[in-house]
Amino acid sequence: MKGTVRIIAGTLRGKVIPFLNSRYGDADITPQKVKGALFSMLGEHLDGKVFVDLFSGSGQMGIEALSRGADSVIFNEAERSRYIFIRDFISTINTGQKAITLNMKADNALKYIAGRGIRADIIFIDPPYEKVKGDARSYSGIIEMLAEADVLKSVGVIVVQHFSSNILPDKCSLYARTSMKKYGTTSLSVYAVDLNTSNQPV
Repeated sequence: MKGTVRIIAGTLRGKVIPFLNSRYGDADITPQKVKGALFSMLGEHLDGKVFVDLFSGSGQMGIEALSRGADSVIFNEAERSRYIFIRDFISTINTGQKAITLNMKADNALKYIAGRGIRADIIFIDPPYEKVKGDARSYSGIIEMLAEADVLKSVGVIVVQHFSSNILPDKCSLYARTSMKKYGTTSLSVYAVDLNTSNQPV
């Protein structure tokens, strides 16, 4: 179906998310191939995990995490109409109390999460692409914001989806990049606590 995405695996496998991109500002939608690669990397089953989708867009990444057994998923989308779409779609699927939907700027969402003592296993970051060849400074700012909020578990990971021509730092604040995979014009960079940093989060 044109303009839609599907859940790849888990209890909601095959379910269509009817997100018509033209209605929501033509947001960049993560390709199915990249989504599949991400969850192969994270593990096919996310039982017991807390997943934060900080720039949710269509909501497909967080919904995929729910489908794969995540214990809790926090969706944050600053654009109001996209947030309403995610909120309304989630109300149609049986997620119990596992989903939290927020309509905030990223920094305020992190304050909300931290204020409730939530600690994430996985934080997925896919802000509007900075389509530049070279340093993409906005990503460093977001990673630094995450370090300050201290919402990632010490064994957790940050996954940044970005334009393949971007250059991201190998180290940023408390975190070091552990891997980067390219899928055409889209790349995934994974960060974890830098074991050489003395001031690590607990």
